[in-house]
Amino acid sequence: MSHYIFLRIAWMKHYRGVTEDDIPKGAGSYVKENEDGGEVLNFYPVRGSYYGYARVSRGRSLDLGHFGANEEEEFMDNITIILFARNPETGGQFIVGWYKKARLFRSVQLTNNLEFNFKTAVKNGFLVPHTDRTFLVEGPGQTNVWYPKYYMNAQYFKKLESYINNPEGFKTKRGKKKRGRSGWQMDAEKRKKVEIAAMDAVAQYFEDRNYEVVYREKENLGWDLEAYLGTQTLLLEVKGLSNDFSCVEFTPNEYKHSKSKKKNYRICVLDNALNKNKKLHIFYWENEGWISNDNDTLWAEKIISARFHKH
Repeated sequence: MSHYIFLRIAWMKHYRGVTEDDIPKGAGSYVKENEDGGEVLNFYPVRGSYYGYARVSRGRSLDLGHFGANEEEEFMDNITIILFARNPETGGQFIVGWYKKARLFRSVQLTNNLEFNFKTAVKNGFLVPHTDRTFLVEGPGQTNVWYPKYYMNAQYFKKLESYINNPEGFKTKRGKKKRGRSGWQMDAEKRKKVEIAAMDAVAQYFEDRNYEVVYREKENLGWDLEAYLGTQTLLLEVKGLSNDFSCVEFTPNEYKHSKSKKKNYRICVLDNALNKNKKLHIFYWENEGWISNDNDTLWAEKIISARFHKH
C-alpha cells in the first residue's frame, strides 16, 4: 500500500493565485485576516512541477518517521498527498486535490521565492473542480496534518484509491439520490416550476456532499430545508428565480431568523432555474456579512409596509 498523508489547506477554486473571485477561505486566522496563504499557488505549474504548501502547527515539522524515514532524512519520495479543505458554503471537509508520487519534506523549503513542503510533476497532480468536491473526509478533527494509516480501515483505502484513480467514475457513480419529500410533494403541482427546480437543486447539492436533507418549508420556520452532517445542522432558505440574480425578497420571519441564526443559516438562490444557464448561489455569514465562495456579497434593504383598515 502506498504511503498516504492528508494535509488541510484553505478552500479555493483554482489555487493559481489570489484573484477577485478566488480568495482563500475556511482556514485559520492568518488566511482570514490577510485573504492570502502559502497554499494559494498549490496548483500553479512552475517548470513542469507543482510546489505545494500546507501549514503545520507552529514550531513543528512533518514527521517522516511515519513513513520509515530516519531522523537524518529531510524528505521522502513516492508519497501520495491528499489535500482537503473545509467548504465554507456547506461546512464539512472535502478532498480538493492530490499529489501522487510526491516528494514530502520534513520542513518548509524556499526556492525561487516559493515556499513549499511537498512537490510533484504536474502530470501527477490533480485538482478536483470546485463544483465536484463531494468526497467527504472524516476523522482528522481540527489538525492540519493527518496520518490516515492509524485510523482508516482497508475499506476506506479501497474507496479512496478508486476515487483518486478515477475521479470522473466516482462522480458518475454517485448519480442523483431519490428523495421523499413528505407533504411538500403532495401540492407540488400548485407551486411554480421555478420554485420546485430551486428546492430540488439545493437539496441535491447538499446531498451530493453527504448531507441528509429534510424539507421544512411547510412549517413556517423561517427556512425551507434542513441539512444534517454529523453534529452539524444547516438551515437553508431557498429562493428560485427565472432570470439573472440581482435581488431576492425575504419575509419578516425569514429575515428575523437569518439574523438570529446566521451561523447555521444559508441563503441559497438558483437563478435562471428553468434553463441551461442556471446557477446556484450559496451565501454564508462571515466577517459580519453574507458572502459566497465566488466572493459575491449581499446587503439587506429594509422595506417598511403598512396595512390599511376601513372604518
